[in-house]
Amino acid sequence: MKRYHIRFNTKAAGSPFVWRVFEDGEQHLVKHLDIRVPVRDENTTEGSETKWNIACDGYMRIVDDVAIITAE
Repeated sequence: MKRYHIRFNTKAAGSPFVWRVFEDGEQHLVKHLDIRVPVRDENTTEGSETKWNIACDGYMRIVDDVAIITAE
């Protein structure tokens, strides 16, 4: 099971990839989210800046630019 941090992509600038999903330090840009596990708010620190995220634990697959996070 992995932990995911999810943020809105403020730099999308008209791109349909409006969600940033972080998995083990790697960023995935997706158009939509389908989260099927409990979520919570969680902050992370990047340099001296605090970032607020939606966080969850599970397993992710990306299908047709949709991040699907499930318990299995």
